[in-house]
Amino acid sequence: MLSEKANKTVKACRFCWMCRHLCPIGLKTGRENNTPRAKGILLDMAGHGEAYSVSMAEDMYECLLCGACAAGCETGFDPRIFIREARTKAVVEDVVPDYVQAVIDNLTETGNLWGIPSEKKAEALSPWSKDKAEVILYAGETAALKTPQMVETAAKLLAAAGVDFATLRDEPSSGAMLGDLIGYVDDTAACAKILAEAIASAGAKTVVVLDPADANVMKQEYPQWGIELGADVVTATAYFAELAAQGRLNPAKVTVADATYHDPDRLARDLDETQPARDLLAAMGIAWKEMFFNRDMVRSCGEQAVKAHSPKIVALTAAGRWEDVDRCGRKTVITASPSDYEILSADIPKGHAVEDLFALLAKACGL
Repeated sequence: MLSEKANKTVKACRFCWMCRHLCPIGLKTGRENNTPRAKGILLDMAGHGEAYSVSMAEDMYECLLCGACAAGCETGFDPRIFIREARTKAVVEDVVPDYVQAVIDNLTETGNLWGIPSEKKAEALSPWSKDKAEVILYAGETAALKTPQMVETAAKLLAAAGVDFATLRDEPSSGAMLGDLIGYVDDTAACAKILAEAIASAGAKTVVVLDPADANVMKQEYPQWGIELGADVVTATAYFAELAAQGRLNPAKVTVADATYHDPDRLARDLDETQPARDLLAAMGIAWKEMFFNRDMVRSCGEQAVKAHSPKIVALTAAGRWEDVDRCGRKTVITASPSDYEILSADIPKGHAVEDLFALLAKACGL
């Protein structure tokens, strides 16, 4: 069932301990099964006749797909390859845990992880929806339904810079969350095709993407599936940093006490983008201190797909990231990801705060 590349990675990872100190879930639970090595052993057992069970599948779903293991691998292996395929295997062999299947059902029926009626997303984006625009602001499910203030802020910034933009009417899913839950299969590619058609219909030349998970799948996976968007895909951080560099946004200095910056893992690792957010912080005159785990070695605070089916695990990983904030002597964490903002905001330690980078930029621009 697993691809040749996945099997090769399984064989390498089953004997190696070198990334166990990097897994944000394993560090908090202390469970061997939460390490890539253990997942490799389980899949190797399944490849040698052991029945692939629901309990094995549970272990495969207890992973953020954050890429810390791959980033720290000295031999260049990426355990996410076999973990994602193991989730596809769970679907095919009907051993998906019930609590995960409920989230998959939500996603396929409503287009989001939480089972919120699709009309709610359309309502959230309706103030900026138009049939045609040169620039599409792609919000994504998390921003539209969980942090709608981030969409509003991004829209204000685009308008202030004189950008002809719109949100898509009935914005389709990018397939990012579905790909995390069932793997990169035909159903995931079908989501991508629907989105590509919507972008083409809008006549857009540029797609500005708020959520790094959506940007990642559009930039990295769509080309491999032969899907052309017909428009440049740009992360919101990179786009706003460029607008500031061009003088189309002119931020004044703002003060944020005891600040540190949290890199979204898919932005930093999968898209290799860490500088634009820091350029914006510098443009606003914000003094920040880097956490020890920063840039491509960032420790993930959690992912929305995992939070939807295993909220206790993501509560642990978020707490772990707050510990990193404390270790660098800071109290305020700034992030540019709707997903990470929502996760870090769910349980803020006393005396601490979470700030949205785009909200700070809007404040600095007098919006």
